[in-house]
Amino acid sequence: MSEARKKMLDKVRAMLNANGRTEEEMMAFLAKARELMATYDIDESELKEAEEKAEIHRTAPSDPYEIKKGLCVNVGKFTNTKAFRDRDEVINFAGKPSDIIFAMWLLDTLQRFVMRALRQHQKDLISKGSRHSNNLTSASFVAGCTHRINEKLKELAPINWAVTQELIVSELGMSLTKGRASRKNISEKDAAAGIRAGDSARFDRPVGQGGSQRRLK
Repeated sequence: MSEARKKMLDKVRAMLNANGRTEEEMMAFLAKARELMATYDIDESELKEAEEKAEIHRTAPSDPYEIKKGLCVNVGKFTNTKAFRDRDEVINFAGKPSDIIFAMWLLDTLQRFVMRALRQHQKDLISKGSRHSNNLTSASFVAGCTHRINEKLKELAPINWAVTQELIVSELGMSLTKGRASRKNISEKDAAAGIRAGDSARFDRPVGQGGSQRRLK
């Protein structure tokens, strides 16, 4: 298969599997995909044969305030991947390589977003001379911010995310166990500030499907 043909198949496949779009946008993508399939004589069996096989990739272990831990599950739903933590408590993504690239990029991007918002919140409190417990303030703000981002990710996730994850788990023969959620003390005022900050989070795909030509290793 030529490189040009492969790129065309990837383009059509991306249009058919677009997520995080409005119904009108998805219908436009579908119409354009069907047009390209007719123009370049592409049938669905060829698209299926060229599909990427599921893989597993580990993320970077650094996770201040457990931001990535709090967001990874819904990032997985949004990006058509399956997020899980290994024995070392490091987050992994399972799925097609192109989807994993997006998932890892998005998780890193959201982590940086939350950290920037947290630093700004801390500066605002200092400038106002507000008394606060630094650890409680930070943890509460992060909890509120990640909570709001998770809500938005769930709203935008593909309708069939659960089926997609089941297929990934089955293809890779994975055996996963559910973790236990822990309860933490929270400052409602700081959590509310985090929720407001989370409203401005965005989930666009990076230019070129992976930012600056990022590749999995």
